[in-house]
Amino acid sequence: MKTSNGFTKFDTIKEFENWLNKQKVTRKIDGLQVHHMDLPNYSTWEKTDKKVFGSEPELGRTKSLDTYGKNTWGSGASDGHGHYIAQHFNIFPNGKITTGRNLNSTPIGIKGWNTGKICIEIYGDFDKGKDVITKEQKASVIALYALLAKKFKIAIDTNHIRPHCWFTSSGTYLGSYNSNKSAKTCPGTDFMGFGCSKGGFDKFLNLIKNYGKDNTTSNNTTNNITKKVYRVICGSYSKRENADDVIKKLKKLGYSSFIDAFKKDNKNYYRVIAGSYSVKANAEKLVKELKIKGYSPFIIS
Repeated sequence: MKTSNGFTKFDTIKEFENWLNKQKVTRKIDGLQVHHMDLPNYSTWEKTDKKVFGSEPELGRTKSLDTYGKNTWGSGASDGHGHYIAQHFNIFPNGKITTGRNLNSTPIGIKGWNTGKICIEIYGDFDKGKDVITKEQKASVIALYALLAKKFKIAIDTNHIRPHCWFTSSGTYLGSYNSNKSAKTCPGTDFMGFGCSKGGFDKFLNLIKNYGKDNTTSNNTTNNITKKVYRVICGSYSKRENADDVIKKLKKLGYSSFIDAFKKDNKNYYRVIAGSYSVKANAEKLVKELKIKGYSPFIIS
């Protein structure tokens, strides 16, 4: 954990959790916003942030966003504590988190749905065909929303956690993404591999609900996982549509599978995860079931 220019960076979810538990928030918090940054995106992260901001690209980018807020909106954007950044938290591709606005200040996030809300920006552009969320960032996103919901006693449903694209530019609530009416595609038409339709966003909420119940997301970022996880893999693909096809077939058979994106030789690959378990016997049982159905699954730990 490190603090610079009034912003704090958390290297692990445990650091963030410890900090969050100590915060005294006087305004009523009743909802969480979901955003992606669009720009900067993963290309910016690799080509600009890591080079311009040196060893602390997360804090450097956060300061840059704060300066942008001040130059764009002026004194009206002030959080009353010396910051002008629109959001309260930023989640970076490496899973690290930084603070933004003071938690006692209203965000500049979604017109018509800012009062009482916490604004979270996920670094990247998650529209279809653009950035594929890293496993480190994905784990931190799920954990952060789960911990905020717990801290402020927020129900994990679409009445209390909403993506930006479910609103029009005038602030009218739509209840799902509508390409003709939504203000933006934010947090992305392929957000978390699910998108932001009602059904897709419900899958994201289910990941938050299940945080801490199994080992698919850890209390730390990926580099700090201490418990062994046994994952049943149904194939790895260089093309996303091939992985999507396997997912569809598995879901028709009743399996709640998901896609885990990873990089190899600086290229994106898509691995279909049929299940994650803390007990190897459970993973072996799933392997047997899938083999009967014609698949060639294997276990990684």
